[in-house]
Amino acid sequence: METSKYVIEDPRPLILIISGLSGSGKDTVINRLKEISTVDFHFVVTCNTRKKREGEIDGKDYHFISREKFISMIENGEMLEHSEVYDDLKGVPRFEIEKAIQNGKDMILRLDYQGMRKIKAIYHEAVSVFIIPPDAEAWINRLRTRNTDSEESLALRVNTAVEELKYIDEFDYILINDEIDHAAMDLLTILRAEHMRSSNRTVKITTD
Repeated sequence: METSKYVIEDPRPLILIISGLSGSGKDTVINRLKEISTVDFHFVVTCNTRKKREGEIDGKDYHFISREKFISMIENGEMLEHSEVYDDLKGVPRFEIEKAIQNGKDMILRLDYQGMRKIKAIYHEAVSVFIIPPDAEAWINRLRTRNTDSEESLALRVNTAVEELKYIDEFDYILINDEIDHAAMDLLTILRAEHMRSSNRTVKITTD
């Protein structure tokens, strides 16, 4: 007598795109997520032509490369997406995504809304989250306490934020970073829910 059983395959690697206003705490939320989660994430390190800030590590925070090298990678099809932000070039190198998929790891990308659009055009199943501070006053205070921007640069970031907020409804989720632990747990909840989507899992029926 034949018997049937089902086999639940592991979910496919999840591409999680984190975006948000400058100073919204994107990096802090991502780092806290790594601390509270048992998931072995692959953090997709993007390429950037700007100078390193104090404390940043090449290959960990960004791949800091020259503008000439960046343009060469675009011409050779090595960039999945790229854009110019604050007079610097930023982009996602193809090898970072391919490495995570081959290893079966969930991956996190830190992108602006333009980058999010381009990656989702290639990987339709990617999940996007836009992080915002609880209010405008808290956001401006965070920018000022970073002490990395001049008043002119601060004004540019504010104007950029106004433009970014016009496209917030294109994201799958909006996450309010009012308290770091809560925000990280909310992000982990999104990840868990996305892994349970029927479109992300395959159940096969076998017959003995």
